[in-house]
Amino acid sequence: MLHIAKSGLTKYEITSDNRPLTVVEGRSGGQFRLDGTGYRIRRRLGTYQLLAADGSVLASTRRPGARNWSVESGDEVLRFRRTGRRDHARVDEAGTVSASSADLPGVEPELQVFVLAALAMRTRRRRVVVVAGS
Repeated sequence: MLHIAKSGLTKYEITSDNRPLTVVEGRSGGQFRLDGTGYRIRRRLGTYQLLAADGSVLASTRRPGARNWSVESGDEVLRFRRTGRRDHARVDEAGTVSASSADLPGVEPELQVFVLAALAMRTRRRRVVVVAGS
């Protein structure tokens, strides 16, 4: 199980079983390293994309945080349904994601980090818009 905690304005620390795994740095996108490989998260037209070091798209979100949303990676599609204010369950298989953790058995580690970080960034953007619009 992965856990995410915000540390500073634009930094998210991700742990796995209480051990540091990676740090995602960036405001509406970001970058992280996992097992020596660099990845980038880019926000584009309301979606988030996971990019490899060469810039190729590895995965992308569709409507992150909405009632029904998904992550597409190659031929694999992870479908989620919001089950609470901040909780999401995987529709087709076992797995859950919340604002602070992800438990997605059988999903590649970089994809798990991406899902967790994209949801955290989306939640943060919504809060900023609400506060700015008040």
